[in-house]
Amino acid sequence: MGKGLAMTRIDRLVKLMSGPETSNYLHFEFDADHGDVIEVTLDRAANVQFLDPANYENYKNGRGFVYDGGYATTSPIRWDVPHAGPWHVVIDLGGGAGRVRAVAQLVPGAAV
Repeated sequence: MGKGLAMTRIDRLVKLMSGPETSNYLHFEFDADHGDVIEVTLDRAANVQFLDPANYENYKNGRGFVYDGGYATTSPIRWDVPHAGPWHVVIDLGGGAGRVRAVAQLVPGAAV
């Protein structure tokens, strides 16, 4: 994943999840191209899931869903976008207590 980056555009989002007044997960959405990378930086271990729109809808509505990713204990997490289109990143603590801060960004053309 280590080729030089010629960044023309970076979409960067920062979110904080905590307390009962917020949702139970963080959500980021990117319009990405094949060859882009979505990079997620966490301040603690958490579940990081990359979903297409249909699977994100299933996630939101408590139905079965398919995702890439999993429980991340190190950060940052870099995910190569497999095809162009909208992609959702969902970060949660799997029902555990606490809070997590996350930064997600789209790095165009960074996939190896």
